[in-house]
Order: sequence, then C-alpha cells, then structure tokens
Amino acid sequence: MAGVPRSLQQPFRRGSLLIGGGWRGFFAPFNSAAPVANNSTSIGPSILDLQVQGPFNANSLPANYNDLGWIQKFKLTPGSKIGMVRSGYRGAVRAIYRGEVGEQIEFSFRESTRWAWKIATGSSIFNLLNNPTAGASTVGPLSSSGSAAVPLGASGYTTTYTPTGYSVAQPTLFVPAGSGAAFPVGSIIVADDDYNTSMYGGNVGSTGANVFKNAVQDVDFLRKVSDYTARVVAVVPTAVTGQDALVLATPFAGGGNSAYGTPSYGPNTATAKVQLVKGFVAREGGTSITEWSGLFIMDTIDGSQIALFYPHIAPNQFKDIAAWQIENIGTTDETGYELDCVMTSLAYDDPLDGETVVRYAAYYPSPGNYASY
Repeated sequence: MAGVPRSLQQPFRRGSLLIGGGWRGFFAPFNSAAPVANNSTSIGPSILDLQVQGPFNANSLPANYNDLGWIQKFKLTPGSKIGMVRSGYRGAVRAIYRGEVGEQIEFSFRESTRWAWKIATGSSIFNLLNNPTAGASTVGPLSSSGSAAVPLGASGYTTTYTPTGYSVAQPTLFVPAGSGAAFPVGSIIVADDDYNTSMYGGNVGSTGANVFKNAVQDVDFLRKVSDYTARVVAVVPTAVTGQDALVLATPFAGGGNSAYGTPSYGPNTATAKVQLVKGFVAREGGTSITEWSGLFIMDTIDGSQIALFYPHIAPNQFKDIAAWQIENIGTTDETGYELDCVMTSLAYDDPLDGETVVRYAAYYPSPGNYASY
C-alpha cells in the first residue's frame, strides 16, 4: 500500500504473535531439608539451565521434572512492589526502589493423579496400604498396617531392563522368586524403607515428611508417605535367577530429600521393601507443607515458547475440587471435576549475582521470528 503511512497499515511482523494452545505444568521435588541444614535459599531447588536446556521439550523433560498434564485458568499475580521516595514541597517522586518481592500463581489440574492431589492440597499424601485380611482400626484413620512388606530382590529397581515380550526397556522392580504373585497385574505398589522409630524427627524419608520427635511408631510410615508408587502392568516369574520382575507402568518419581549429600530420586535398593496400595488420602491441617520447583511452558503455533521457571513454590491454599460442565454429552447430570491450586513463589538467591528473585520468564523466539528487537 504505497503512500499509506505505516501507522495506518498495522502490520504484524512474522513470527511475533503469541498464539498457543495453553499452559502445561511440570514439577520437580524440592529438597526441603537442604536449605535448613545449609541456611541458603539457593540450595534445595531442582535447577533448570535456561541457557542450555531451553527451549524445553515436553516429551523429553529435564531430570526429575514430571508432567502433571493439562492445566487451565493459569494466572500469575505479581506481589512485588516498587517503593517511592518523595521530597520537596510538591512531594514529587525523586527515586524509586524495589520494595517487597513476591508472586502468586493459580491454576487448575484437569488430570487427577497422586502428584496433582499432593501439589494442590499442599499436604503430605498418605498411601493407603492394602491388607485384605486386616480388621478396621479403632485407633485412627491411617493407623492400620498393610500386608507384610516384601524386600527388594538383589537386582533392585531399574529403568533399563527389557522384559521378555518387550522391545524397549521398561521400569522394573525385582522381588524374590515367588513374591511376584503378591503384586498382581493392575495393582499399585509402593517401594521404600522401613521407618526407624528412633528417628529424631524433622524432615524424614525421601519426601521430607515432617514429624515430631518420637511421635511415629509405625514401621510402615515412610511407605505411607512415599512418592515411590507405580502400577504393575506385568509380572514375570523368575525373570532372572531367584527373582521375579514387576514391570511398572511408569518410573518411580519424587523423593529428592536430603539434609546433606546427594538426594535420592528412587528407592534404596539395598533397604527398600514393597507393599500394596489401594488409594491415597490428603489431610487438611498438620504441620507439613509440600514444596516444589515448577516449570510452566506455553508453545505457540509458530514454534516460539514461553517458559516460566519457579525455583521454589509452595501451595498456600487448597481452593476446591471444582466442578466444570462437560460439553456435548446430551445431559446436565454429568459434571467434570478439577483440582484448583494456588501457590506462592518463595525467595531464591541467584548464585549469578546474589539477587533475590522469585521467578524467571524465558522467551524463546521461533526461527521464523523476523523481529530483531
């Protein structure tokens, strides 16, 4: 349109419009014991390298990050404030400075999983251990013991074993020969250590569950709060000499708690034991608050990506098991339900320059983005 001012043409520069299908959430365990022991907010997060690892591939996630599925109604609310210094008889602003630093995010999980419940409620999720022969406890809702725990086999747990009939490696847990029958196909299992009843309290186990000194006397306690749960999809008797193989639907995920040294992200194959799980429960109250590192990405239709990285977030309220209308099913009697979650971003001291921050927002332009500024 020769001769027409550019201000009237309103051109859209190629690749610069952000049009995407929505946000997806990925979470990694936060090492809750580490910052307490080391007195530093830069210790504890599951760090992402925004320079090397981004843009992020949702089909090949960084280590320890797990896909929590489709989220909707994602919203961030900045809590940072800019202070003003006024002076003079007119009270003019002479300088500004950073005051409070903070941020809150809110979203809804459309997919209901153990981790989604744990993140949304902000509490330790208890595994309901299955024991078909047990009588109901009159002591407390979670006081019953599960079926006898089975030690792991010598081969322990691996993600690199290829069972007979499979063409690629599968996450597999080995138990002593003959024990596999106790964990039939379709069952959910948990694998973790016995609880040492002489533990001094604090953040215990791989999940960092908070307990008071001498408060817990249940040997199954760590398995009741463990993240190391998975569903059995195949049982292979004597897959290796003296051991049955439990082929799992997914790798074990979670853990990551350690005051000192390298945290564990899987069961200790030398000491862990296996029990059946029939469900999960979240308690409202108590002292535990779950903490996480979070990554939220939105891919655009032209190949750009926005990635929001929160080194340290924690839920500050469990809003609701909210209802949503199911479209096009021909009836109003069926309703969908989703977990509403509100989280607060906690301080992170960036080792690069010592500044205290709460969030990183990365923008990775598509190869076709022609705007250079």
